[in-house]
Amino acid sequence: MTAVLAWKGRVTGIAAAAIIALVAIPAGIAGPAAAAPPSSPSSSSTVAKYVALGDSVAAGQGAGGYIDACLQSPNGYPTLLDAEPRTNLLRNPSCSGATIADVAAGQLSQLNRGTTLVTLTVGANEVDLTGILAACTPPSPDEACLAAIGAAQAYLASGQLSIGIAGLVAAAATAAPGAEILVTGYAIPFQPDLQPLTDQVNALTGAMNSLIAAGVAGAAASGIDVGYVDVTGLFLGHGVGSGASWLGENPSDPITFLHPNAAGYSAYRDALVAALAVP
Repeated sequence: MTAVLAWKGRVTGIAAAAIIALVAIPAGIAGPAAAAPPSSPSSSSTVAKYVALGDSVAAGQGAGGYIDACLQSPNGYPTLLDAEPRTNLLRNPSCSGATIADVAAGQLSQLNRGTTLVTLTVGANEVDLTGILAACTPPSPDEACLAAIGAAQAYLASGQLSIGIAGLVAAAATAAPGAEILVTGYAIPFQPDLQPLTDQVNALTGAMNSLIAAGVAGAAASGIDVGYVDVTGLFLGHGVGSGASWLGENPSDPITFLHPNAAGYSAYRDALVAALAVP
């Protein structure tokens, strides 16, 4: 993608630092603190004209009451954010399974010069954490499990996630030049020390979040009004295995497994509201 390649030089240095520090991040460690956006549509009297972009977490998968084949839920964070004062959700093309390329090809067209707020959650499908768990669930052979983990680690080490996020943010800013863009990370899914595999998934999620944040930082360095919203702190003590999980815990239910439930999406809403409140 041209937009992605254009950002490679700017993002490579930031991504490299994140890879060195975090590809082997200890399980349960939170990612970078949220970057404060330069402006705040919700803190003024102006109503934010809001468009939500992204994957299953943006759509609300896991929270039930689905309204379409993309598994959009009225309990997802875009609808919850729409209920906040001075935020008007105009369009929500987010869809379960979406990758960075899918958002670029099928969702950016929903932005225009009148859009003033964009949220974006994407990147997990590039790594396929749920696929890793499927490959590593008995009676799958150990070779398949190790290959799945190795592929995810190699992808993260390549830096392509940061480059893709930066390019996507740049394309969104071009389509909606007056918009504030908030890019969320993902919850660390499991309580620490459940088992070696879940700790590896936690480590991959932490590294993924850091590379997403690096892509956002690269875009922000060029003057784009974009911030990274970290949700890991809010989910502390609410991972799978905690007894009070805000994520689906049943691996035999692929719709809910590792996706936020209603309480989890409320946490996403709270993180976004806090980011919008920063002057």
